[in-house]
Amino acid sequence: MKKSLGKVARAASLSAPLLAALLASFAAANQASAAVIATFGQGSAVWNTAYSARFDGNTTLSNQYREGGLLFSYTGSGNNNGCGYAGIDCYDDPSELSPAFDGNYMATAGSNAYISIRRGDGLDFHSVEFAAGSGYLNLNGYWKTFNNGLQTGSGNFTKPDGAILGLADVNGFDEVRYYAFASANRTSGFSAAAIDDVRVGLPEPGSIVLLISGLLGLGCMRRRR
Repeated sequence: MKKSLGKVARAASLSAPLLAALLASFAAANQASAAVIATFGQGSAVWNTAYSARFDGNTTLSNQYREGGLLFSYTGSGNNNGCGYAGIDCYDDPSELSPAFDGNYMATAGSNAYISIRRGDGLDFHSVEFAAGSGYLNLNGYWKTFNNGLQTGSGNFTKPDGAILGLADVNGFDEVRYYAFASANRTSGFSAAAIDDVRVGLPEPGSIVLLISGLLGLGCMRRRR
């Protein structure tokens, strides 16, 4: 992608019609190859945080919980046996769920139970990271992304003691659902999902459009000179 953008930058000295054609080709190529990409580790998908939540105010493990411009909901147990809120957990330390867990977190359990992550305004986002945990000894996570009610991606992962999961898609999504099963590569069954430290990132692809528009304007200026 960096090489492609470099070509766009060099094209700024070209004629406006030729530059416009190059930009159209660049956009089409990227849209054709777009897909949800899963990564692991802090900073793997989100570089600049726009919205975030750590659940410190979620003192009753409330559903439809809002924090930091984000909206969280869950299916399954209404209180997960009292785990995951108001400083109460079912472990010696929340970090047993994941090294990235600290203090309050959101958790649920039940048949195909999941935790949903959305923006509070319902708009799309393009990258998200969160500490993924499980009520089971090992983490066997499963995620799905949706846009306008249609599933756009899914994937399994297995980690020994929790992970920071990152998801990114240039086309965007408006919901992420996270599950945690007892065994690897599961897509259904009893799920004991837990999350903490959620971050949604900027800049979004719109900033790339602005950059391209600026380069197009620069090309026009150079042509006039």
